[in-house]
Amino acid sequence: MIKRHIKSNGLEMTDAVKDYLEKKITGIEKFVKKAEDAIARVELGQTTKHHKKGNIFRAEINLEYGDHKFRAEATTDDLYKSIDAVKEEIVAEITKANKKGRVMLKKGKQKIKAIIKKNTK
Repeated sequence: MIKRHIKSNGLEMTDAVKDYLEKKITGIEKFVKKAEDAIARVELGQTTKHHKKGNIFRAEINLEYGDHKFRAEATTDDLYKSIDAVKEEIVAEITKANKKGRVMLKKGKQKIKAIIKKNTK
């Protein structure tokens, strides 16, 4: 299970928001290897001081596990949309890193096979 550190700036953290956020972070766990070692630092905030109209909400996730560090940030006009967007962005980063690792492993295997084949001739 991913350890969570949740912080809010300029908005009240209601039970509904907390539950929604917990559900989204739990959804990230299936993409993280060794989720028990992972730490997610989540920051939610409302940034309206420099905007003329409406509420602008910001969500940020910093995820660390092993040697990997991922960061995602989203700003929208709805808090739940921001949470959804930041979850999608962090999952995309994790997936990209996982694919890169598999590709590097596959290339390494191919090089070893080529060396073995060359040395057996």
